[in-house]
Amino acid sequence: MRPVPAHAGFVARLRRRWEIWWGHPFRWGSWRSYGDAVHRLRERYTLRRAEDPDAAWRCCAHWQRSLVSKWNGREFARKHGARVPDLYWIGRRPSRIPFDALPARFVIRPVGGSFRMGIHVVVDGRELLRRDKASTTDLRARLRRGSGRLPLTPLIVEQFVARGEGDDRLPLEYKFHTFAGAVAAIQAVERTDTDTACMRYYTPRWEPFEDVMDTARPPSDLRDPPGCLPEMLDLARRLGKEIGTYMRIDFFATDRGCVFNEFASTPSIREPKFTPFCDDLFGTFWREKCPDAS
Repeated sequence: MRPVPAHAGFVARLRRRWEIWWGHPFRWGSWRSYGDAVHRLRERYTLRRAEDPDAAWRCCAHWQRSLVSKWNGREFARKHGARVPDLYWIGRRPSRIPFDALPARFVIRPVGGSFRMGIHVVVDGRELLRRDKASTTDLRARLRRGSGRLPLTPLIVEQFVARGEGDDRLPLEYKFHTFAGAVAAIQAVERTDTDTACMRYYTPRWEPFEDVMDTARPPSDLRDPPGCLPEMLDLARRLGKEIGTYMRIDFFATDRGCVFNEFASTPSIREPKFTPFCDDLFGTFWREKCPDAS
């Protein structure tokens, strides 16, 4: 396995990580590929808790990849002082979700997965991501179709994080591209459903980049910084320092402060659309802030 060149950009480093951390592509002639696959499998099904000692979290050289688990991510963030959504239920059997005991607003998320697959955002009988009704019968049917009667990884049912009191829109997302303890950019995303969203990148001082940075979504209008920006920056830097390498750290902004959402280790890796400016900027941050980290 050849080392990544020192001058490599962000996408090249993400692809290198995709191979080292996640085994893509799998190299059939390499014994290391088989050993890593077993370890990754164990990581995928091991649920950590905030109270676990650091040694339990830092189980190997690439321990940071375990944070991509929605459960482990929220527990790690909670361990380091971040506010997380209230937990209503966790389990492997969708049939046991206590819908009758849930509030009118909640979110169902699989512990594993990406690209919002398997996520259901329910607000007052409506599923916001799909813009459809969300009765208990509808939800149970969707969960069976999506993951079967016994999913491989657990499901989490947690609090719907609203923008403000009584607001029934999807929350605003703030994604911090963090290299160890340094924040290179903040990606502000406004989503209306599963497929429709717009975004804009800002500096840590909340100055919009002249470059669009990423062509995956259309640019959004300029917006004022969230009131909890200082809190989010502090948490992103502290979490990033603990992680010690590149990680995208996502928060929701509310009128009562920020709430942690999740970690992302290889964002948009299947079809990266970062601009050359962004590729160079993030590659430089990686090289300067965490040069020896995959």
